[in-house]
Amino acid sequence: MISFVPPPGLSSLHLLGQFGTLYTGAEREILDMQRLLSGRRSVHIWSDTAPHRGYAEHGVAAIQPFAHRFPRDGVLLVAGVHVGLGPWLKYARFERIIVLYNLANHLQLFAMIERVREATGVEPELIFVSHMLQLSVSLPGAVVRSVMNIDPFVALVHSRLAQVNAGANEMAPKQFVVGRASRDALDKHHPDDPALYRMLASRGIQVRVMGGTCLAPALEGVERIELLPAGAQSVPEFYASLDVCFYRTGVSTEAYGRVVVEAMASGLPVVAHRRGGYTEIIEDGKTGFLIDTQEEAYDAVLSLHAATNMRAVIGLAASQKAEELHGPVATERELAFLLR
Repeated sequence: MISFVPPPGLSSLHLLGQFGTLYTGAEREILDMQRLLSGRRSVHIWSDTAPHRGYAEHGVAAIQPFAHRFPRDGVLLVAGVHVGLGPWLKYARFERIIVLYNLANHLQLFAMIERVREATGVEPELIFVSHMLQLSVSLPGAVVRSVMNIDPFVALVHSRLAQVNAGANEMAPKQFVVGRASRDALDKHHPDDPALYRMLASRGIQVRVMGGTCLAPALEGVERIELLPAGAQSVPEFYASLDVCFYRTGVSTEAYGRVVVEAMASGLPVVAHRRGGYTEIIEDGKTGFLIDTQEEAYDAVLSLHAATNMRAVIGLAASQKAEELHGPVATERELAFLLR
């Protein structure tokens, strides 16, 4: 584990996630917290299950209660109600316990609150990643938007502007590409997505979906549709290949939508379903487009396909909004609760 000598009076911070699989947003946020707090607070990362080998370089330690390996004191942040809290919890003596509510499952949240109270006697502090999520459960707490490093994505915007200034816009037009990134799971995709992708492909539009191999039964072999496994490329590299990001989910509702923010930071116009925490940061028609129906989704993508200037204007406005909410100043503000 990576650890540092904390400033006087600042105890260790333990970040607990579920690192058994790669590419999950909650665990990516934990790693960003670790990086941003490096040298400012002693940080330890724990997993409630055996961590995937891909996390080896980050020093993620598996909780092993019978080997007496678990966080014991200081501050505990539980990164999501999907994380398991075992019998070890009652043997710890934490000053603060923070529950990061980033997955809309109210029953699991209530159960976790009771578990923490009964095992420790500590009243957990609740952190919500969006106002929508807090309003949906009507509990007290702070709204703290997901901590993330948007620098690699903002760099794409500057790269695109440099190409335009160099006259790259006078070159032969490239293939128009629309796509999205997510976990490779059906709940992350809307049931109508395959039909939409087929319609767009029939109009000559290239579709790329990273985290889309679960859609293969409906789309495999369709010309101009590329389905990639999650992690096939780095997310910044993948977004660099797109002109527009389209995003909507199925049964799962995005509590915030990290991948949407990253697309905005990349300077991509986003066409997104009007359902999820990300709707709080997309101003319809200015920093992206919010849609309700299949027809609206189809029309919005075709409009952006036809209007290069509109794509550029909206993409730049989206990037500026992402920087406003997740740039250095905003990040310091969001990290304040971890530096108390």
